[in-house]
Formats: sequence, C-alpha cells, structure tokens
Amino acid sequence: MSKHFPEFHRELENIPVPIEKLDSIIQQTISETRKQKPKRKKFVLTTIGTVAAGFFLFIGSATLSPAMAKVASEIPLVGTFFNESNDEGLQIAGRSGLTQVIDQQSKDNGVTLTMNEIFYDGTRLTFGLTHEALIAIGNIERPTILVNGKEINFSTSSSGKFITPSKYESVMNVTPTEDLPEEFEMKVIIDAVGLIPGNWEFEFPVKQSNEVTVIRPNKSQVIYDAEVTVESVKLGPAGTDLAIQIKSDPNNTKIDPYMDLEFAMIDDQGRGLRMLTGSGYGDTINGIEVANHRYLYSPVKEGAKSLTILPYKIPSGEGAYKELSVSLNELPVEMDQGDVGKITVTDVEYRDDKTIVYFEVDSDFPFDDNLTRNRTWVESEDGKDLSIQDNPFAKRVKGNLFKQEFKATNKKDIVFKAYQIPNPSMFEPFKITLP
Repeated sequence: MSKHFPEFHRELENIPVPIEKLDSIIQQTISETRKQKPKRKKFVLTTIGTVAAGFFLFIGSATLSPAMAKVASEIPLVGTFFNESNDEGLQIAGRSGLTQVIDQQSKDNGVTLTMNEIFYDGTRLTFGLTHEALIAIGNIERPTILVNGKEINFSTSSSGKFITPSKYESVMNVTPTEDLPEEFEMKVIIDAVGLIPGNWEFEFPVKQSNEVTVIRPNKSQVIYDAEVTVESVKLGPAGTDLAIQIKSDPNNTKIDPYMDLEFAMIDDQGRGLRMLTGSGYGDTINGIEVANHRYLYSPVKEGAKSLTILPYKIPSGEGAYKELSVSLNELPVEMDQGDVGKITVTDVEYRDDKTIVYFEVDSDFPFDDNLTRNRTWVESEDGKDLSIQDNPFAKRVKGNLFKQEFKATNKKDIVFKAYQIPNPSMFEPFKITLP
C-alpha cells in the first residue's frame, strides 16, 4: 500500500479504526448474495489499459490531518472532472466544454455513488463517477446499461484514484458493440461496489457533443491464414476509434483471432497514437470465427494528413519479459532490451520535489509518445518504486529522447528498470488518408 500511496502511509498508522462499523459492513457483505447479471450472447473481452487501477483498503477517520486535508482540497469541482485526467482526449473534452454535467447521486448500503460527468462524441463514451463510503473499498462493478429502454452489450475499462480514504474517483470507458444514436435516454444500473451489493441507478439524456469524421476504408489483408479488415476509423476531439474485424477458420492454429494481433497507429509525421482501451467480441458464423475489435487511441494531432495502422504480434514464452536494471551512479549507461532495441540513460536531475530521468530509446518499433508498450521505472536502493501514480508515463521530448518524472529522493543510489522485450512480428501496414 505504501508503495502506491506513500503520502498516506504515516497518516494511516495514526488513524483510529472504527471497529464496530467495520464489523457491521463486513457482516452485512457476508450475509447478502450479490445479484447475477443477465447473460450476454456474445463473448466480450475487456482490457484495462496500460496502468490498471489497483485494489487498496483505507481506514478513514472523521478528522483529516493536514496531509489528508491537502489531498482533499484537490477534489475537482463539478464540470471539471476530466480536466486533470492522464487521458489527453478527456483533458481536451473537459477544457473545451464538451462534457455533459450529470451530478446525480444514488445511495444504498452506506455507499453513495455520484455520476458527475459524462462524455460522448461517437468515438467514445466515458463516465466520471465518485464513490463515497466509510471505507471506499473496491472498484465499481460492470454496470447494466440501457439505451432508449433497451439493454446494450459493451465492454468497459476503468481507472481511478483515492481523493481521501473515504472518497474514490473513477473514470469508466464504455465501448458498445454497436453504434449508438446521436441522442438517446440512458439508464445505468450498478449492483455492486467492490464487495458491497446494492442498487444504484442513474437516468439521464445523452447527446453527442460534436460531429465526428468517419472513414470506412474496408481494406483487408491475410495474416496467418486469417482475413484482417480495417472497417472504420472515427476521428473525434477526444479520441480515435478503430474498428477491426478478423475472420479465421476455427481450426486455424496459427492465430487466435481475439488475442494474438495488436495494432499500432502512427501519423504521417511519425507520431504514435497512444492506445487507451481495447475490446473484442465475436461469434462463429457459417463455420467461420468472426472477431470484432474496437480500439480507442489518443486524438489525431493537428496537421496529420494520413495514418498508418501497423498489425503486429509480440512473441510469448518463458523469460521473454525478464526484468532489467542498471545503476544510475555513472552516466551515460546503456540497457540492452534484447531484440526490440536498447535504452541509454543520459542524465538525471535530483530536485527538491521530484527526480527527472532522461533517456534515449533506440528501436525500430514505433513506440508512442508515452512508451505505454515499454514500461520504464526507477527504484530506490531498498526496492521502493519511485513512480508517481498520477503521472506514471514517460514523455517524448524530441525524436527518440524521453524524460520521466519520479518521486524526489535524497539518495542517489537508484536503479533504472525496464523489461527485455522480444522483437514483434510486424505485418503489412494499412495506409489511411485523412479527409
């Protein structure tokens, strides 16, 4: 716990534990049976993005210490929920006034959920929710969603952070398996929050925030005896939606149409778009396995004239992702990542409020501007991860030079870490001209 929330560690040790209330909550949870969600006809695969939200337990008190109060003061006002997100698209949406303020509350079993804001533009549907309880324990379970009174099928990904031990903010991306209308009535039903069963409902109108550019190239190629088709690319101010269909014989052992292929997206200036979420669903139709994939990437940068969609497969196997580390006592220092390339750490800045590491990535693979497919981090000599939870990614400075910020440390005996990565198998790219 202290690894992810060190600013809370000492505070939590001094917080009195409300044993009788905690026992009551646990007893109530054990004695109740969680409701079963309706079965869905299609298989849905959900991915949670690069940095998954962890599961943490905090014991709260009525009075916050100065350190806790500082964190509590950072709670966003209604109408600005997405502004401080690590998601570039949601930042754009929030600061451009494209989100829709809902501000509805629902209470059950001592848990208050607030639907603060939503964003919908045809490329993505995102909820901003707040979870408040004596103990804000666990993430919000996958909801049931109705559009104009009809239940829809979808996948979800979510992330979040604690504002205080009793208050948790969650961002939930929803990817429907079918396109939604420009305007509709939405009902969201949540029947569990972590281990706490209950019933929390929200109902509100939704309107598409702006016009989205839709490109339907319908370009196909054969990869491992499977037909791979780019069905559509949707361009919006908060994201880029990619729809891919893969058809394969069920007896084809060369490829799993749901799991094996991934897709990098690069613009004509060589800038890689960051993949935010991905999901897949499918059926066997006339003896052929048909897998439909939806991917959400960061928005296309201004001035881009075309996109390259690069299919690739990363080999698996024991030892493929061996952890690597180098000491930062003497610079520059080089780290060999195997077939994918190497990293050279060129400089480290030790500041009072943070530590900044600069490094170069030498690779033929088109990593995005945040290296989301190539995690890098720094550890202290006693093994503590110095990554910043709200800012966990590297940032491209220029070309192949990156910088990454970490927690401040007085000790310079730190190590830089990454993984050995096998060289991906890359296939013929799809070229998409932007209107």
